[in-house]
Order: sequence, then structure tokens, then C-alpha cells
Amino acid sequence: MKHYDCVVIGAGQSGLYAAKLLKEKNIPYIVLERDKVGQVWKNRWDGMRLFTSRQFCGLPGLPFPGDADSFPTVNEMGEYLEVFADTFKLFVRENCEVLSVTKQQEQFIVTLKDGEQLTAKSLINATGSNQVPHIPSISSHLSDDVLQFDGTLKSLKLVPDGSRVVVVGDGATGRQISGRLASVCKVTLATGATRGLPPGVILGKDLFWWLNKIGVLFADKYSVVAKFLQKRNPVPCGDFNNRKLKKMGVRIVGRAQNCSEHTVFFEHGETCEADVVIWATGYSDNTNWLKLPHCINEAGFVEEYGITPEPGLFIIGRKWLSCRASELLMGLPQDAENVICEVKKYLVRDTNLSISSGELAKKN
Repeated sequence: MKHYDCVVIGAGQSGLYAAKLLKEKNIPYIVLERDKVGQVWKNRWDGMRLFTSRQFCGLPGLPFPGDADSFPTVNEMGEYLEVFADTFKLFVRENCEVLSVTKQQEQFIVTLKDGEQLTAKSLINATGSNQVPHIPSISSHLSDDVLQFDGTLKSLKLVPDGSRVVVVGDGATGRQISGRLASVCKVTLATGATRGLPPGVILGKDLFWWLNKIGVLFADKYSVVAKFLQKRNPVPCGDFNNRKLKKMGVRIVGRAQNCSEHTVFFEHGETCEADVVIWATGYSDNTNWLKLPHCINEAGFVEEYGITPEPGLFIIGRKWLSCRASELLMGLPQDAENVICEVKKYLVRDTNLSISSGELAKKN
């Protein structure tokens, strides 16, 4: 059974940057990835773009290629992570799915899908927030004739031209999908709570350039500024706001409340006949593999600034881990560096405790 000081689960941007820091601190580690490096980005639909420009998509040590003010596609993001892992010679095992994590006698036991087991003094969950697509239960009321897709829809070409399409969810994904399909389908977008939809570019600069300039993005999650942002939950979809989507021919309605056969029912009594329904309704955590119940609740993984109730178990790459920037690549370095610092302190403490126990045993 192979042993490591730290096992990192997930080879997205969070896991890879954590690996870089661990390597720099000479902490023996391994990154376990159930697919391939960067694949989680490539699995998003072709043509989807990030809402942060390239200048904010690179990690320390490797700038993101291309025009700094342009917005990369998800495929480009996936390719960048492949290059990042190769550039820094990071130790990643691909196609290596974690089946369970338990803890025995201060050691984490990591069981892989093929039955192999690893042990680790510490463990970092870097699986990210976008794991299991959330599909409302009302979807089961639709007829089998209605095509249904979730956030893992790989290509909009899977949606037949001329279809009556209902997109449920008005975040960045739902709005981009609605805008892209509007020219070939009859699209209805079901929105939820009112949120801010600022433009992606203001006076020639990325919106996040301005937010970073005034210090909003890195305000602590418990600050007044952060609380305001959490309540408003703005999404930089200026190119696909309600006014522009309506110009494209998209019908904007309220929250989807129910379905029956080919009909979707919305608030305020509105309805729509659908051939295709796309559920862009977000994601939930996959917590099945973590066999430590006190580290899981209804919302997902339990943590505070990346520190969990279980000593030695840490989390990075989460929304609002420390601030608004936490869910963006530009916020990852700060969060990862803080968490790796905690990992190192834990490992030093663990080593000291082992030495003390050994010395005590010799005296006895």
C-alpha cells in the first residue's frame, strides 16, 4: 500500500495548483483524477466562454496565452491546464477514480475504483463545485418524447433545428445557451430570482478588472461588501441580458414550477410547449466517496476557509471559500496558499506527535 504525506483529489485548476505548492514545499503528494487533466472544462458545451478574460485565467508561473482582454473558451481552459501540469511536472494519476475515503489511526485510507488502496497523512478535496448536475424533480413529469439535457450538454448541435426549446436557469450557462440557440430554435428562458446582469466589459476593461481594482473581489466572505454580493448574486452576462436576448427572439419567463407531458408551467400562469428542455440549474456536490459523516451536511462538504472538522482534511476550489474571488481562477492562489500552509502545519504537528510518542515508548 503506497503512502503519501498528502493526497489531492481532482486535477482541475485547484488540484494542480495545490500540487505545485506541495512540490515547492517538498511535501510528498499525488493527485488523483478520475478522468484526464482539464477534462472537466472540455466536457462543457463547445463554444462556451468563461466570463473572466485571459488576464485572470492564468495561474502563477504560467500566463494564459492569447489576447489578455479576450475571453477564452472552455476547451482552451482545459488545454491550458494540461500544459500547466506538464510544465511543472506535476505527479498526477489520470483515469483514477476515488471510491471511498475513510480514516484509521490518524491515516486516511483512499480506496480506488479498481480496488487499490493508498494511505495519506493529509488529504485535499479539490473536486470543485460543478460535480453532479442538479435536475429538478419536475423533469420526471415530461413525456419521453421531450429531449432533456443538463449542464453536461456537450454540443448545441444535439438540439434539432426548429425545436421549441425551454432553457431552465438564467446563470451564465443558461443565458449563453439561449443566445446561441435563438437563431435556429424557438427559445424560452425560465429565470429565477432577480439578479444583477452587468456587462462583461466596461470602458474597454473586463468587469473583473474593475472589481479587482476597487478591492471587492477579495473582501472577506463575512464582510458587508461580500454579504451584499452574495445576496445580489450578479452574473456578468451583459451580452445575454434580458433586453438583448429578447432582441434575439428569446422569450423570457419566470421560474419553472411544473411540467406535464410536453408542457412546462411557469409562475404567473405562463406556459410553453417544449420539444427540448435544457436544465441549466446548477450542480450539487458528490459526497458519496467521503465516509466521514461529520464533514458532510445538506449543502455538501463542511468547511470553514478550507478547513474541515476532520484534522488533516482540507478543501479548496469552492464558492465563497474565503471571498467572491474563490470561485474564480484569480482567487485560487490566495485560497490554495492559505490551505497548503495549514496542510504543512498539520504535517509538522503530526510529525512532532509521532516523535514524542516514539520517545515516550523508548523511555517506557
